[in-house]
Amino acid sequence: MKIKIFAFLLLTLAMSCSCKKNSSLGPSPVPYQYVYTQIDISTPLYSSLQNEGGYVYLPGGNKGLLVVQDFLGNYWCFDRTCPYHVTSPCGVVRMSLSGLDIVCGSYSGKTLDACCASTYGLDGTVTHGPSTYPLKAYRVTVSGTVLTISN
Repeated sequence: MKIKIFAFLLLTLAMSCSCKKNSSLGPSPVPYQYVYTQIDISTPLYSSLQNEGGYVYLPGGNKGLLVVQDFLGNYWCFDRTCPYHVTSPCGVVRMSLSGLDIVCGSYSGKTLDACCASTYGLDGTVTHGPSTYPLKAYRVTVSGTVLTISN
């Protein structure tokens, strides 16, 4: 009886350990690029960022930058390089047509030509793989209507 209880406890412990997420993926596969830019969201060019779900594309980073205001009013900036297809020309992320997530690929009209089919939340986390890495994020600080984006 003691052996059965010990085996049950050992099995339970082994199963609980195997379900842990790997929280240490290591550094992002997206290469480091110096980023420092400021934008004023009160100007017409960036006014979409005054609204939740608004976004703009900017030059910079590896394949460009995507600046987003999520539905909680937080600003995020990501490198547009997909961490699953860093060197592939198709490995560029963009806002989905719904505006609810970020996708890897390009659109032909309303049809997504997926590069790897990875999708990301507006906070850059992976919502659907094969990518296991989140989007490379840059720091966004807000002062009035000016967003400063930097490493």
